[in-house]
Amino acid sequence: MATSTAVTTASTTSSTTGTKASAAAGTKLAGDMQSFLVLLTTQLQNQDPTNPTDSSQFTTQLAQFSAVEQQIATNAHLETLLSLQQSSSMLNATSLVGREVEISGDTLVLQDGDTQSLKLPALSGAGGASSALITVANASGTTVRTALVALGSDATRWSWDGTDSNGRSLADGKYTVTVAGADSKGNSTGSLTPTMTGTVTSVTRTDGNPTLTLGGLTVSMDKLVGLQ
Repeated sequence: MATSTAVTTASTTSSTTGTKASAAAGTKLAGDMQSFLVLLTTQLQNQDPTNPTDSSQFTTQLAQFSAVEQQIATNAHLETLLSLQQSSSMLNATSLVGREVEISGDTLVLQDGDTQSLKLPALSGAGGASSALITVANASGTTVRTALVALGSDATRWSWDGTDSNGRSLADGKYTVTVAGADSKGNSTGSLTPTMTGTVTSVTRTDGNPTLTLGGLTVSMDKLVGLQ
C-alpha cells in the first residue's frame, strides 16, 4: 500500500461561525442598549414631574441588559477555549501520519487499485467459526467479489486487489464488506466483525474534529481501535 506523509490542516468553519454569532449578538445588544437609553432619556425628559416614572423598572431592565451582556461574553470565551482544544486535538492527531492503524467500519474505498486490508478475528474470538466468508458489494448492493478465508490462532489479514470474481479490475469508489463465519462442516456460525487496517496518509479537521485519511477512506477519530 502506497504511503504519503502529507498532513492536511483543513480548518473547520464551526468555530468561526460561533465567533461570528457571538460578535453579531454583541453588536445587536449594543444597538438595543443604545435605543433603550435614548428612549429612557426621552421619557425622563418628558415625564410628569408630579407623577415621575417608577425607576425600579429602569433598574430591572438595565440589570437584564447586563446579564445578557455577561452571557454573550461567557459564550465568546467558551468558543475560544473550544477552538484551542480542537487545535490541540488536531496537532496530536498529526502524529499518526505514516502510522498503520486499525479502524472499525464496513466500508472499503478502492483508489488506484489499492484499498484497506481486513483484519479477521482469531479462532478464539470467532464464535466457533473456522473460516470466514467475505463478501464485497458495490454501491448498488450487487456482490462483486467473495472469498473464503481460513482463520488461524492469530488474527488473519485479507487484502482485496480491487478485482471482481472474474479477475476484472473494478472502478474506484466505495464498497461494502460483510463477513460471515462458518464451521469446519460449512455451517454458518453467524456474522463476524472484522476491522480494517491501513496507513494514515493525512489528517484533516471536519466539524471541529480531526479525521484520518487512509488512502481513499476518511474516518473520524472515534473509529480508531488500535495502532499497528
